[in-house]
Amino acid sequence: MNCCRTSLVTPAPARSWRRIPIWCELNAPIWQAGRTSMKNRAVLQWIARRYQRGAAVLAVTVTDTYDRSPYPIGSMMAFDRESAMAGSVSSGCVEADLFERAQRVFEDHPGLLGGIGCRMVEYESDSLSADPFAPRGPCGGTVRVAMYPVTPQHFPELPTLISTLRAGRPAVTFLNLQTGYTALVDSGASPVFCTRYDASPRMVIFGISDITVELAALATRMGYAVVVCDPRSAFLQHERFSGAIELVADRPDRYLRYEREAGRVDARTAIVDLIHDDRFSIPLLLEALDSRLWAAGTQPVFVGALGSSARSANKRRELLERGLPADDVGHLQAPIGLDLGGREGAHIALSILAQVVAMSENGSGLPKSDDAWRDSVGDEGLSRVLRTALSSGVVETRKQHLVRDQLHCGGKRDGHQRSDNAE
Repeated sequence: MNCCRTSLVTPAPARSWRRIPIWCELNAPIWQAGRTSMKNRAVLQWIARRYQRGAAVLAVTVTDTYDRSPYPIGSMMAFDRESAMAGSVSSGCVEADLFERAQRVFEDHPGLLGGIGCRMVEYESDSLSADPFAPRGPCGGTVRVAMYPVTPQHFPELPTLISTLRAGRPAVTFLNLQTGYTALVDSGASPVFCTRYDASPRMVIFGISDITVELAALATRMGYAVVVCDPRSAFLQHERFSGAIELVADRPDRYLRYEREAGRVDARTAIVDLIHDDRFSIPLLLEALDSRLWAAGTQPVFVGALGSSARSANKRRELLERGLPADDVGHLQAPIGLDLGGREGAHIALSILAQVVAMSENGSGLPKSDDAWRDSVGDEGLSRVLRTALSSGVVETRKQHLVRDQLHCGGKRDGHQRSDNAE
């Protein structure tokens, strides 16, 4: 069986796009609904820069997957005439083939690609080709992608989409799988692919230190809209930070309350408390953790605080004494971060961001090899191996409590391991 199949849908005669409310029922069938990732927003910005220069771009979007695929529906990449590219739709299994296809399209269609429609390509996992470089479905799965032009003719509303996202509002686009045209809303009879573009999730970091600088840089690169708040205005120096980071001089609790009342905090927001003074930290945590203050679905997905185990215990005790319900206190991630063992500011920042991502994406925060190992030897076998490692001294002393947790749970561990951030 061929590893990939291509279908070219001849573009229909030019027609106008009519904007309708996104809640209206569509006459056209919707194949799939893709939701954008942080990476996709970076691809969209890459496309927008070329769009503004009047350069032609070919975009590729995953429209369907079967079995296993490392990239979800809606994943994007893009190519231009200068052989530049951005994004990815697999782990490297099909990108080379897509690159060659894109360059052939550019060679065959000079100008702004006005005469081409939408090309559908399917990569299958069960290829019989002897060519080791032949494209195959990613990681044993099958993926279907759409390749389509992005130009002012094909997507006149792209600037509106970009400005909407920059304003922190979500948007929805429909890709016409017949014509290759894209619009914020479409009401035609052709099949369409719907993509939702979410605004960037926010990370609000309270307190200035070297950890703050490192965390802000990492989080920005991951696609977070980062705000750094500290009551000491002298410490808020733009020269210390790279990227588009908002700096706010205000009391932490007052700023968070203002943002909550303004509707700028939601269930994707991460609150990171790096404050070294509990006179500021405790009021902030009361504001962030008290579920009685938040409307349904708006409470931050993550609230964590820096500090040693002893200081973290004292925080929880004081929060309880101030009337915070025990269930709300239980949502505090303190000491903050996964246990990576590092003590440098960049190491701690990485451990914090790793925990934020794990909790935001419902990950375990544990090595993936744990599951693979357990699958191969079973819980009983895993426990036997860990007992041997513990008794022989192979496992480091500072890790023994983690191993004992494994043994106690029969090889199963849940929850997030946090580093003990001593101060």
